[in-house]
Amino acid sequence: MKSLDIFCEIIDNYGDIGVVYRLAKEMKKLYKDNIEIRVILNRLDEFKKLNKRVEDIQCQEIDGIIYITEEFLTKNICTFSPANVIIEAFGCNVFQGYLEKAKEESSLLLNLEYLSGEKWIEDIHGMESLMGAKKLKKFFFMPGFSEKSGGVMADSLFLERKHKVLKNKTEYKEKYFGNYYKENMLVGSIFSYEKNFLPLIEALLKNKKENMLLVMGEKTKESFQNLLKNIEVQKLSEDEYVYENIHMKFMPFLEQEEYEEVINIVDYNFVRGEDSFIRALLTGKPFVWHIYLQEELAHMDKINGFIDRYRETMNNSDGLNVHLKLLKDYNMRESNSYELGNEKFEDFFQYFNEIKSCTEEYSDYIISHCNLIDKLNRFILKY
Repeated sequence: MKSLDIFCEIIDNYGDIGVVYRLAKEMKKLYKDNIEIRVILNRLDEFKKLNKRVEDIQCQEIDGIIYITEEFLTKNICTFSPANVIIEAFGCNVFQGYLEKAKEESSLLLNLEYLSGEKWIEDIHGMESLMGAKKLKKFFFMPGFSEKSGGVMADSLFLERKHKVLKNKTEYKEKYFGNYYKENMLVGSIFSYEKNFLPLIEALLKNKKENMLLVMGEKTKESFQNLLKNIEVQKLSEDEYVYENIHMKFMPFLEQEEYEEVINIVDYNFVRGEDSFIRALLTGKPFVWHIYLQEELAHMDKINGFIDRYRETMNNSDGLNVHLKLLKDYNMRESNSYELGNEKFEDFFQYFNEIKSCTEEYSDYIISHCNLIDKLNRFILKY
């Protein structure tokens, strides 16, 4: 592979660009200077938050990767040569003028789909989509949680950062937990869509520990601010509050690499969407996943698919059953709102160590058997 173009259409969250940014960095590390990588984005706003070096310009190079806007591509299509390998992330539309050139000049187009645990994706993964092109071949690449799927993004950059953080725990605790952290506090990161977190607070009040919650993202902060209206808290600063044995710290927006440091140093992670969910899996720590809401409860098919893949990999245990029930109850919703859900967190903390054993074992399985980067590279090398 001499060149790679990755197309990404950002809709309304950081997940799409988070995955693509991670993929581009990993492919650059893998191929070093032997490859030209370009990422084509429909807009830059979300990317600028994930990486503060991103400028509001149409073409720029960061760490050896070229990032351009669709507008730049459209204006320069006459002089723009397509890469020999193309990835369209999550079924985004590739500019037609580019695609017509690619049909004549490029070798491989991969439709990198959204992550799913549903069994049927194993039959679709690697299937060719006929284009009627002279040279270009197109295939479906289906990320998932089994060896027969495309796997998940277990990138070496993240795993190296994980190792570094765990080796230097004291340094990173001082960096992110602040002056109010006490040794042996149970610390969780919370990153979600709109949610009523009263059940979580009630469970933490009963767990007989000193607790710290790192509250991340606008929707999570709004959820906690809504909660704080109804409980009497001690306000330490504009961003820190104490409620009995619970310390709540509202975090600033973190770059991708900083977020990865945080989730590796805490004890458990509440995450949302796809990219942060995979990061949480790879930490090996207990997690709660707030999946992206879809109409007619279609998101529950994806939750149930993941639960099935998780269960078939692990030995049955009380901790596993508690964890899986919580994942299902937490996501059973028809809208993102502050209404109380069905989830109960008391069992999550009661079986915390057993759940941790499960998540550590599952993380090892994912890294060893379901590494998307390895699978993607082997697929590309065939063509």
